[in-house]
Amino acid sequence: MAALLEILLVEDNDALREEMVSFLQRPGWNVRGVDCGETMDAALRLSPADIALLDLNLPFEDGLSIARRLRAAFPMMGIVLLTARTQPSDRSRGYEAGADVYLTKPTSVQELECVIHNLGRRMQPVSDMALQLNPAALTLTAPGQAAMRLTVTEAALLHCLALAQERQQSTEFLLHTLACQDIALTRENLAVLISRLRGKLETTLGSAEVIKAVRGFGYRLAPVVRIEHRIGTAAGEALSARPTPTTG
Repeated sequence: MAALLEILLVEDNDALREEMVSFLQRPGWNVRGVDCGETMDAALRLSPADIALLDLNLPFEDGLSIARRLRAAFPMMGIVLLTARTQPSDRSRGYEAGADVYLTKPTSVQELECVIHNLGRRMQPVSDMALQLNPAALTLTAPGQAAMRLTVTEAALLHCLALAQERQQSTEFLLHTLACQDIALTRENLAVLISRLRGKLETTLGSAEVIKAVRGFGYRLAPVVRIEHRIGTAAGEALSARPTPTTG
């Protein structure tokens, strides 16, 4: 399984990121490098990852916050924290955030490779009652039902909510995130979009309670929504190219 692993490294030091990507590609893994949480989200929209390697001291959003978001959205993802923080309290916070492994810098690349091998062996397909969102194929699937087709805007909205801590996000952040994907909406447009999506969900999945309004804040995904780790043939309609590793 190791040769099939998709690894995403989040490290803002360009030289270190390039060195690690080069080393970790040697076992045959597909490794991509990005420099912050925002570019990580963009990379995950294009292609999923089996394992995330996170530096803690990142610009804009630290590694602990990113780990929490990833653990909520991808329960089976392997998450490794890489940091110079060595206090027991730091380790505790890392594991509480959802990390599988906490490695202190300087990190032995041989040890990191062993950690990745072990995480790869433990991975099993997710099989539960959660909804499955495939943002690349533009589908949402409930257990035992056919996939529901989504528009690009609907998929982007659900993906943003699924990545949020506790699957809850403010209206302003949703509008900003969609705008970054060239989807310009007003607050009124967003409300109409969610209303129509609720109707679509009720017709197709038998429930309009997938997205709930949070008074004075924004919206929340009521059920657990897993991000699908496989990209089907329909992905070509949404993606023009596979992301390439960042080399700094």
